[in-house]
Amino acid sequence: MLSTAAVLGAAGDAARPIGRLTPLTLADAICAPAATCACAPRDNLALHRLLQRAAPGSVLVVDAGGRSEEGYFGDLAAIDAVERGLTGLVIDGTIRDGGAVAGLGFPVFHAGFAPGPCAKERALSVGEPVRIDGVEIAPGDQVIADSDAVLVVARADWPEVGAAAAEIEDHEQVLRAQLRSGRRLADLLELPLDEPR
Repeated sequence: MLSTAAVLGAAGDAARPIGRLTPLTLADAICAPAATCACAPRDNLALHRLLQRAAPGSVLVVDAGGRSEEGYFGDLAAIDAVERGLTGLVIDGTIRDGGAVAGLGFPVFHAGFAPGPCAKERALSVGEPVRIDGVEIAPGDQVIADSDAVLVVARADWPEVGAAAAEIEDHEQVLRAQLRSGRRLADLLELPLDEPR
């Protein structure tokens, strides 16, 4: 699992951050291609259709307009997602059943909680690009999320960015091993810590 820090270090401006969203638990992490939908106000039919269509290994990316009236995703949807092999949820909207969803170990990045149920009557879009916090996410774009950030990298850029991020992670693993063997971080980084005379 690549960290957002490694991806940002490798990608620079090719990694677009999505603000406002928080992880359900600090252990939540995602690195997967996006499957997208947009929900109508107080209606999660689009999300249910996406659950039917999303390919295993993908992350559900849901534009719910940042709305907080109802819970667009709950534990029943989370169980369905886990059973279908989906890797997580990024939703610009509120969820419900937070404790139960956290207990499933299904990673969720959300905009808050609301216990009320949604209608299931109208879907704005399924499988089309969505926009969250000013960032456009197309189906197949790579989503990388952890306790630090939520990032999006375009599908075309991901092979190069992912390979470079993996190299950063490998280098940091070597540094961690050296630190645990007694080396000092300043020495490993060759930092000029002495004040000039």
